[in-house]
Amino acid sequence: MSTRTAATALDEVDPLAKLRNHRGPSPGVIHLDGNSTSPAIDTAIRPRRFIEHHWARPPRGHNPFPELRGAVRDLAALLGASASELALTDSSSMNLFRALVAGAELRPGRSVLVVGRDCFPIDRYLARSAADFTGSELVLLDDLAELDEVLDERTAVVALAHVDDRSGAVRDAAGITAEIHRAGALALWDLSNSAGALHVDLGTWEADFAIGCGDKYLGGGAGAPAYHFVAERHHATERTAGTSPAGRRTSSPTLSVAGFRESLSRLGAVTSASLQNKTSSLVELFLTRLEPYRDGTAPEVLEPPKGAPRGAQVVLRHHHARYLVQGLFAHGVIVDFVEPDLLRFGFSPAWLSYVDVWEAVEALGTVLHELPAGFDPENGRS
Repeated sequence: MSTRTAATALDEVDPLAKLRNHRGPSPGVIHLDGNSTSPAIDTAIRPRRFIEHHWARPPRGHNPFPELRGAVRDLAALLGASASELALTDSSSMNLFRALVAGAELRPGRSVLVVGRDCFPIDRYLARSAADFTGSELVLLDDLAELDEVLDERTAVVALAHVDDRSGAVRDAAGITAEIHRAGALALWDLSNSAGALHVDLGTWEADFAIGCGDKYLGGGAGAPAYHFVAERHHATERTAGTSPAGRRTSSPTLSVAGFRESLSRLGAVTSASLQNKTSSLVELFLTRLEPYRDGTAPEVLEPPKGAPRGAQVVLRHHHARYLVQGLFAHGVIVDFVEPDLLRFGFSPAWLSYVDVWEAVEALGTVLHELPAGFDPENGRS
């Protein structure tokens, strides 16, 4: 694809184009932030309607939590789960703590919690707290190739991200879960970087637990609640009664759920497979358009391990990454900077157009071209 016209042609036949019509008023801004990829979506109408209808004039016999139940139902369809297995509550980090504690209690006599080191720093803190709370040993897994070495009769739970946050590689959740189960341990998946952009099927994977946030590819935006999945087969166990969605007695703030429901109801009209197809096409376009800039001064593309598919993000390395991010911001392209030298681009299939991706690479090329030889970003001069 060599022209902007070709990108426009792809948008004209995009089966998910109708989802883009609900983006909020952010003209000239392209959201590719790997931390919060959803733009300002016009979801404010639902919280307002909820206040006016359910709080100001509650009808007799009304359901006090329609948004919560509807959001859970729509999210369950995207994750390959049943509504009874899901809860919207707190943050993904707090839900990680809950799941690790529940998993440890489901495997008495096993004293090791394994957590991927590529999780967020706060997740590592809460994983440590879960280990302390249950009297377990915490093992941080640096490389998936080392999984065999930590799976033994002492392992209670293994918590991994579905997508590697650095390389963007998608992990074989079904195969890895089966391997974990063969060792007698439980599998916990973090879907924060996949749900809403990739195909997810917790039931087919036979996952035991899953967590994720609502502010990325699911379009919930800032303040959206996180979610927590516990497989139905664990609900009858007394040890998980207060941890499973069925046993929970708390939920997220009503208005944040109302806004999240608006986004989920739109995503619920499409399949996760169609979302993944669009994601793959957006990423392919980005990488193809990047080729002319991949000379000695261009960013290095971090590649997934050989044989691993790429997810919804592309990570670039450049020694002036911070400056490049600032330059992209000035051109209306919002991306994520990761210390010390990484730029992370996230591609949300529901909210991005092919032209958005085309223009983002054009902006990156402009910023690279404007970078003076010998430029020192710390001092702002060459």
